[in-house]
Amino acid sequence: MDPVYIYLFVGGAVFFVALAIYLQIKSKKELVEEQKEMQQQILQQPVRSVTTSNPEMLRLQLQAYERLAILCERIGLTNVLSRFAVNAMSASQLQSAMIQTIKTEFEYNVSQQLYVSAAAWDGIKNLKEQNIFIINQLVSMLPTNANGMDLGKKLIELLAEDENASLQNIVTALINKEAKQLMG
Repeated sequence: MDPVYIYLFVGGAVFFVALAIYLQIKSKKELVEEQKEMQQQILQQPVRSVTTSNPEMLRLQLQAYERLAILCERIGLTNVLSRFAVNAMSASQLQSAMIQTIKTEFEYNVSQQLYVSAAAWDGIKNLKEQNIFIINQLVSMLPTNANGMDLGKKLIELLAEDENASLQNIVTALINKEAKQLMG
């Protein structure tokens, strides 16, 4: 084989490896920026008064806030991840299973929006969407033959690197604040 072709081949391979590394870094930065934007949107929303003088309505509202607090925990990324045998799945299988779990949990609680503030419900929707976005972004950064363990490690690394990587704590705090306003 002609040395020129070898140099072109090696040079092309180096270029594509460098491009892949650059895209991974850029994707991670974009993911962090997207998360920060979502957090700012939730924090800037005004909290409307959710108090009522009807005792039955107050009971329903408190139950709704309780269910949404539980939902925040159930769709938290580490909690969703812990439900699966990641070492027995491919990354794409784990991705599908985690997203389906998040969507199912959300759909099961969709009626709770009738009893809570718009800010609380928007927080829940944003948490669901952000978690799905994070899963999809992490999978896109993995090689096509990655296994579930690879995805699980990336997810844990992301959450360990930045405590604000997920909206879960912010949304939970908002729900708790509004529930306490109802009680107080």
